[in-house]
Order: sequence, then C-alpha cells, then structure tokens
Amino acid sequence: MTERKKFKFTPVEKKYLTFNSKDVRTDLTRWDLANRMSLSSFSYSEHFKDYQAKDFVMDFFTDPNVQQSLKVFSLSRQELVTWGSHEVKEVQSELVPCSITSMDFFDRLTRPGLVREMGAIYKCLDEDIDGFLVADELHKMILSEESDHWDVYNEEERSEFLFLLFKLLVLGGPVCQYDDGIERYLEVSKALYKEFITVQKNAETKAIEIASRVLKASAWDGEICWFPGDDHHQTFCYLILNPISRICTVISHDFGKGIW
Repeated sequence: MTERKKFKFTPVEKKYLTFNSKDVRTDLTRWDLANRMSLSSFSYSEHFKDYQAKDFVMDFFTDPNVQQSLKVFSLSRQELVTWGSHEVKEVQSELVPCSITSMDFFDRLTRPGLVREMGAIYKCLDEDIDGFLVADELHKMILSEESDHWDVYNEEERSEFLFLLFKLLVLGGPVCQYDDGIERYLEVSKALYKEFITVQKNAETKAIEIASRVLKASAWDGEICWFPGDDHHQTFCYLILNPISRICTVISHDFGKGIW
C-alpha cells in the first residue's frame, strides 16, 4: 500500500488589516477577546480534499514549523506564547459548514422582543446560563433553548461558521463588556468573515460561492488536550483553508480554563 503524502507547513507573514485595525482591536478589547485570540498563517504543500481532514490536522499539529511558530494563549502568563514541542498522539477534526454569503442571514434578529428596528437589544431579567450572566434577549437566544427566540435559527444554521463567529463576539471572554446595541457585533462579524473567508464566482451560475474550507481542530496526548484546551464552547481552534493560495489561517481562542 502506497504511503500517503504528508501535508507540510511553512509559516507565512500575512497582514490581517481588519483584525489588527484600531477600531476592531478596541471592540475585541471591550469584549475581552483581544489578548485571548491568536491569528497565524501557514502555507500547505498539497491540495486538500474533505476526506483528508483528520490527516491534515494531524500533519499540522505534528509539523515542527507549526509547533515552533503557532501562537497560543497562556492562562498562567495571560499572554500569547509559542506553542512549542508537544507529542501529539491523537487529533480531532470536524468540517464546519461555511456557506453563508450575505449578512441578510441576520435580518431575522430584528423582531419584537429580541432586537429593535434601530438596533437596540431587548433586556431581560438577569440570570446565569452556562456560566454567563445573561441580561438581554440576544444572549439568551444564543445560549438557551428556553429562549422565546431560540427557533430564529435551526441547528444547521447555528453550526455555520458565520454564526459561530457572531456568537464568539457577542458572548466574548470571561470579563466581556456587553453592548446595548447589535450594530458592532454585526459590523465586526462581517468584516472578519470577509477577511478570513475566500469566495469565488461559479463559472456556470455566476453565483458567489464560498471557496474556503473550515476545520475545527484539537491536538491530544491521550486524555489531555494539548490545544486548544478545555471543552468550553468559547474555546476553539479553527483552520481556515484557502484552496486557491493554499494558505491556512489559524484562529484560536481560549476562554480561560485551559491546562496552561
């Protein structure tokens, strides 16, 4: 049996102008995300097919160039550090749906009891949901099936990368300062999505389609998750593959319960 050709990775210096812009950094700081999020880029050597997801992730986390370049959040030092050498025995990989091409996807949030026409978010009585102090209906819609607005998005839509990005910004980090209006959540979601995701025009239909593939990834040593850490839904590592340039953008966030 022919041995498969491994993916090889090389660090790439890429300027993420939106992510690093003053306005977006101000927002991310207010939402307690700025210092806990890491953004890295690597070129990869072989064309990727969906069935290769687990092989791709294994090759990524075991590649010396990745281990010596990938930036991760250190809970003990409260800053981004180089991941370093790790013995990775197992990986988990999951293809994340990424098909939304219009921000019309969020228009349905404007409805009585959830978000007003002018963008103000309806308040609700304070309650603790999944460790978050929820004081408005938007957070409740995202976190609780008991919300009157849970059915605004079905399970498939909630698994879309754009929704997950929006959810990240709304819920934020452990000491997030929530916004009273929805505007910046939507504006920053749109700007980052546009920066991270590659689109192309279908040659036959002329419709705009998503070219990128998004993988949710983690690296393990037995029962210990080396990266990205705990299983909190705000802790993650996404590998975003651009099949045209063969550049992998790595986005990670640690909510704060990792082994670091």
